[in-house]
Amino acid sequence: MGLIRTILTPASILLLGFAASVSAAPRLRLSTAALGPVNLAVGTAGPRQTVEAFNIGDGALALSATTGSAWLAVSVGETGTCSQQAANCTPVRMELNTEGLAKGTHSGVITLADPNALDAPQFVTVTVQAGGAVPPRLDFFVTPGGSQEFAIRAGNRMTFSASTEGGEWLSIPTGGNGSFRYDFNYTILARHLAAMPEGDYRGQLTVSGSVIPEENGTLPVSLRVANAPIYNAPAQLEFRLAENGPATVRAFLLPNRGTGQVVASEVRVATTSGGDWLSAEVYADGQALRVRVSPAGLAQGVYTGALTVVSNAANSEQQIPVTLDVAANGPPALNFATLSNALGVDPTPVMAPAMLARVRGVQLTAQEPATAESAPWPDTLAGTRLLVNGLPAPLFAVSAEEIYFQIPETTAAGDAIIQVERDGQLGGQILAGVRWRAPRLELSAGTYGKVTLDDGTLAVPEAYGGRPASAGDTITIHFIGLGPVDPETGAYEPVRVSFGRSIFSSGAVVDAVPAAVPDAPGRYIVKVQIPQNVQRSDGVDLSVTAADVSSNTVQIAIR
Repeated sequence: MGLIRTILTPASILLLGFAASVSAAPRLRLSTAALGPVNLAVGTAGPRQTVEAFNIGDGALALSATTGSAWLAVSVGETGTCSQQAANCTPVRMELNTEGLAKGTHSGVITLADPNALDAPQFVTVTVQAGGAVPPRLDFFVTPGGSQEFAIRAGNRMTFSASTEGGEWLSIPTGGNGSFRYDFNYTILARHLAAMPEGDYRGQLTVSGSVIPEENGTLPVSLRVANAPIYNAPAQLEFRLAENGPATVRAFLLPNRGTGQVVASEVRVATTSGGDWLSAEVYADGQALRVRVSPAGLAQGVYTGALTVVSNAANSEQQIPVTLDVAANGPPALNFATLSNALGVDPTPVMAPAMLARVRGVQLTAQEPATAESAPWPDTLAGTRLLVNGLPAPLFAVSAEEIYFQIPETTAAGDAIIQVERDGQLGGQILAGVRWRAPRLELSAGTYGKVTLDDGTLAVPEAYGGRPASAGDTITIHFIGLGPVDPETGAYEPVRVSFGRSIFSSGAVVDAVPAAVPDAPGRYIVKVQIPQNVQRSDGVDLSVTAADVSSNTVQIAIR
């Protein structure tokens, strides 16, 4: 029997070094990354809050905790038994010195760091509502036959009574009580009744029995029923930038929970502290917003402002609160919990070689945001590199708070260490799971996939700007995460496309060979003919399987 000789190349030595560091390092986890909202009366201190930190790796944690919020005081306690699991935990305690806070919602951020731990630092957001959880008014917008909910996450029991014009369209079913974050959850439900024509309706909601004086009283409630777009605005935009660091730009579409399409005509900005650090514009023919936030000239602390979006929606002039947390300068830091594929369609960050991915963090660049001009993408952008197992990843976009990148094609399946390097300074390491294949289908609108007919039209209902496909049509499915080519054939392995698959049926199945999209790194297409035995509806489930790994499920319209 001959001897087996192992040849260690520089790359293999590097990978062995990373494997050793993974096996020996502690790995930080928290009982929660968000506390609150904690409801309290104006002028009072809040109750002490505790987050438990624990280690799912090797070795031991050596935690430090800091915050830039004046009303938060944080300390790290002695390691002991966890309160909610069979393990050892380190308590991180927060004192809420909220006596001087004005009525309204206030948020602070705790940074928990350990330079030797994986998935560190991590951040805990603490939110308090001075004056309680009951808003000054409630405005609901629904399409005919629709409904809308508003959740009141209260800290004590309270009583509600409602009165309305035009029918009993307002109700208060009680949600589950006793969660670890809230003592009492109440859901305020407005719904369109069959006998109600489109138009505006008025009502009021009376709250009593709360131990927080500001929560008791009567507030006005309105309901608009309209066959129109309804802008589903974010509850809040939060930014965390370095003192005198670069600005950041964030762009987002205008999600719609009504009919038609939301089109913005104007966005107004206002800041209540700190001056002109916030700006915004409408672009993409009114279908998207671009927000710019700059910490230039601002001292460390929390600054607030708001965007007002004017659109064709029934709820035009929607206001979005904006918070900027200006932190002390420090090393770049990735937030492990934000790692995902570039489509954001996964609850867990499963990667594949050549996968398009994104990750958020703080102080990821000391320069203005930058985007790669063309393929192939560079491995350094805005003075920043992203390392996967020590190898630089191709970068598409870099800002102070987010990086879009591509997993290197040579990345092996298994655990991979991801680390950011800014102007030569390394940040902490986070861990990602890598599979040989991890197909993920692109989306076009809502739950509909980016699936096109021969003329480029999306295979979606007419209301979404496309037209349904028919059996026998050839469609093109767009996706990411296919992984590398087969090393023996130099081509991509066939994939299986399933129409209408469920736990009870495999649906109609077609096998086809995918292809890379030219000059679009990490993107793939597969062309298939819709089989005759496919089900017909405006929402047929569609998925792709590669090497026994199934994609997310999207919808396609077939008639």
